[in-house]
Amino acid sequence: MVTTLGRAVQRMRPPGGRHLRTFTSLTAAGLGEAVLPTLSLIALVRLTGSETSGQVIFAQSVATVWFLLCDPCLENAAQRFVPIEQQRSGQGSSLFMRLMHWDVAIGVAAACVGLVAVLAARLLGSLSDEFALMFALAIVTRGSMASYGTAGAAFALTDRLRALGTLRTRCAVLSFGLSLGGLFLGGPLLYLGGQAAGALVMAVVFYLLATRGLLARMGPAVARVRPPSGMVAFTVKTSMGTSVAGISDSGILTLAGLLGGPTLVTILKIASAPGRFYANLAIPVAAMLYPRIIRSATAGAGRAAIIRDVTRTTLLLAAAGAVTIAVALPVTDAVIGMAYGPGYAHLGVVAVVLLGAACVKGAVCWSNVLPLALGRPGRRLAYLLAEGGMLLGVLLVGSRTTSGPFQASLCFAWGTLAVATLGTAFWIGSLRRITDLGCPERE
Repeated sequence: MVTTLGRAVQRMRPPGGRHLRTFTSLTAAGLGEAVLPTLSLIALVRLTGSETSGQVIFAQSVATVWFLLCDPCLENAAQRFVPIEQQRSGQGSSLFMRLMHWDVAIGVAAACVGLVAVLAARLLGSLSDEFALMFALAIVTRGSMASYGTAGAAFALTDRLRALGTLRTRCAVLSFGLSLGGLFLGGPLLYLGGQAAGALVMAVVFYLLATRGLLARMGPAVARVRPPSGMVAFTVKTSMGTSVAGISDSGILTLAGLLGGPTLVTILKIASAPGRFYANLAIPVAAMLYPRIIRSATAGAGRAAIIRDVTRTTLLLAAAGAVTIAVALPVTDAVIGMAYGPGYAHLGVVAVVLLGAACVKGAVCWSNVLPLALGRPGRRLAYLLAEGGMLLGVLLVGSRTTSGPFQASLCFAWGTLAVATLGTAFWIGSLRRITDLGCPERE
């Protein structure tokens, strides 16, 4: 018996180590994607001031919102339906390549429409030459990144998330180096130009590595397959949900630019950085839970296994959030002051409150993938619509009822924390109901 137990333990250790290495790789990538852009933002603010840097951030946020509206989020459909098609007909690779090509085509079309809109605005006199170029470069950058999600799904489907983390880290380093070099050589326009060049290069690399790996694992794409039943409805709901979630983030900066000008945009961008750092610890957990929950649901493991996974995740990230707040509270003012200059040190209180909101929300990071894995994207969409509406409403109220950008940002931060608390309570309270609906066979 002892020998049998010892063998069982030995069999369990490699997956644990593999999961840890995957988490480390994805976390390193997420932190790189948060830290390096923040460092380049620090350089941008210090070299150009809050007014010009606010214009750059505004152009980037508008481009992000535009592509979120055009993004069908085919990566979610790929992860859910490609394995089903592979099991049904052996042509999962054909379905994936079809989705991949759709994603690339939609991204190119959206970029072209965006560039035409910028050109029209410039000809009508609504934009200056410099501002129009900022928008154009931001659109090229986001257009190049449009297919990153579906390419990343190929790494998940072939169990290569660790390699994806490494690739994302290299992408972040390349973008950082090109944007920072452009900033020092030619100012904000070359800063955006460097980001666009890096995004174009990595788009090609992502596509080649993703498709080669998937075709090697699932076989050549030799047949033209029809979309599986339910995929279109699933994609519409997940796309809308992801767009709403993204707009709740980038849309905040866009609305801030319209309500408070570049100064408010810069303040919110700086103050939200610590929260973004923490969120990048939770995102890999959700990415790893997604295929795990799908396997539990499709294999008939029932809701007990799913609830166990999400409960452990909530407890772990709740503890991590508490430690993060305790460490950040006494040092945030000083860190922001050293990074951006003494004139920005007072933003520490806004940053800490937004960090608190990120920690509270991160405890239920599984809410991003649980409804999708269980085939209930409508619930996620309804929640994200409510959350996005409340966040935009909080910013609107803060901008209209306070006397300046700092007061507006502080009001928004406390409102964000309140929304995050309500959202966390909602997901914990509805966990059993969602898993009941997704695992009816266990009733």
